[in-house]
Amino acid sequence: MPPPRNRMRCGFSGWTGTWRFAYSTPEAGSGARDPCAVNRLSQNMTSSAPRVGIVIRTKDRPLFVTRALHSVLAQTTDSWRVVLVNDGGDPALLEAALQAAGLLPAFDGGAMQLLSLPRSIGRSLAFNLGAEALATEFVCCLDDDDTWDPEFLQALLGLYDQTREMAPDLGGVASLVTAIREDLLVEDGAETLVPQGEDELPASFRRRDFFLDPVAYATYRHDLYPVQWMLRRAEALEVGGFPAAFNVMEDRAFMTRFLQRWRVAILDRKLAFHHRRTRRQDDTAQNVALNTLDNPSYDWRLYSDLAKMPLNSAPGEADAGVLIRATAATVIKELNDETSALWHKINGEAATLRAKIDALEARVSAVSLHDEVTAPLESRAWSLWPTVGELNLGYRLGAGTPFLDRFELSLAETRPGLLMHASPVERRMVVQIPQTLDWAAVELSLAGLARRGEGLRCEVIVSHPQGFLFETALSVWHKDLIGRRSHAFEENHVHSCPPGGALKITREFSARQLAKAETPKLSIALPRQAQDFRFTCHDLVVSRI
Repeated sequence: MPPPRNRMRCGFSGWTGTWRFAYSTPEAGSGARDPCAVNRLSQNMTSSAPRVGIVIRTKDRPLFVTRALHSVLAQTTDSWRVVLVNDGGDPALLEAALQAAGLLPAFDGGAMQLLSLPRSIGRSLAFNLGAEALATEFVCCLDDDDTWDPEFLQALLGLYDQTREMAPDLGGVASLVTAIREDLLVEDGAETLVPQGEDELPASFRRRDFFLDPVAYATYRHDLYPVQWMLRRAEALEVGGFPAAFNVMEDRAFMTRFLQRWRVAILDRKLAFHHRRTRRQDDTAQNVALNTLDNPSYDWRLYSDLAKMPLNSAPGEADAGVLIRATAATVIKELNDETSALWHKINGEAATLRAKIDALEARVSAVSLHDEVTAPLESRAWSLWPTVGELNLGYRLGAGTPFLDRFELSLAETRPGLLMHASPVERRMVVQIPQTLDWAAVELSLAGLARRGEGLRCEVIVSHPQGFLFETALSVWHKDLIGRRSHAFEENHVHSCPPGGALKITREFSARQLAKAETPKLSIALPRQAQDFRFTCHDLVVSRI
């Protein structure tokens, strides 16, 4: 005959719960038990009083809760007890799942206790009920769909014992967390969990503070999931446990109050796993194999505001420390909201600008070069792309410093941001000049290219997304009879590059002009007072005529 069920008053008016200890023992050969679990349970029952109590709340989610329980059984320390709170779920469904998973020996031995509730009392009261039923030094809240690394409990106990002497107000410890993305597949009525990798967590979960910052926590700049923490049980109950009125965010409201009195140290190791599903369905009962975070029936603004530190207090009831932290949290929250709004605006405008730049770049890249260089190969004295070669080139430029063999920037002085990039695949050379000021020109040396009695033809193809006016000329230095040098621009022409299109220009300089010049150059004078100007050249060929 099975032992009688034990009944106990659980401290909440109007409700009586039922403790149910699993008593069934499979007949020999009727079902395989996990031998490791049986051995661990045997050790549990012979060890000293456990230090850690673990509350697991569940309701008709057998696939998840059995995984969570196996996660507890895998711990490297045996100093724990589990209270599994079945919050109004089908007890037969749960017991069948425990039987199939080989978990009933844990309940037989007393390491785990099952508290079945005839009707749901909600997530908050379910945790409080489990915490009050324990007699351990610490309490953990392991949601039925989360798991732990095998070293979770032992590592946190070690951190607490090492830190408590230095921090007498230490109320608990926590580890870092990994978010696991998984899919729930149902085939032939059987549910299967398929891991899909890690999810990125907000920066508030990646902070490296030794202690959880109470003000940062209240303003969502430092965060924890329940799966991460292990708190002193008496202190957790002293602050009231999870607030009964909360359907969601109950852990945040609880931790906000807890941090007003106690510190929580954080171990710099990822030993907790928060599981998320990628496929979700309706979750109105909070009991299917889905997260409740997507449930649209909750007013998140209400619960978020209720979870904050209380700033308003009745006369004579205000605690100075609480009010100071609440005021600081409120001010930081307002600053955070204003900063976030500003950054959203900046990011939005930046995204618009990036889209415009990308569109313009695409137009430049796809520009149709209606005219091509026509000079025969045998007459070419210098060409841009054979000089560049097969690989992309890019480097900083300086005023008067040659680049790509014969090019030179004619500027008053070298300034930051003078850059050049040439891509033979895209057939595009770009020279960036942050400010053209009163004078800026891209010049190509023609010295030594023409033989005696020959002139030169320069063919240049340029483009610009917005279009621009520019000049070309022959830049020359002359010497007079007594050796004095003077500079001049000859054969000045004005050109108009169309917006988003390409322009081919052809300049011819006679043998006489070149012969009397000391250092002849093709000068391409850019628009004056331009900001962030980019000179784009698709080809430049100098041929003999």
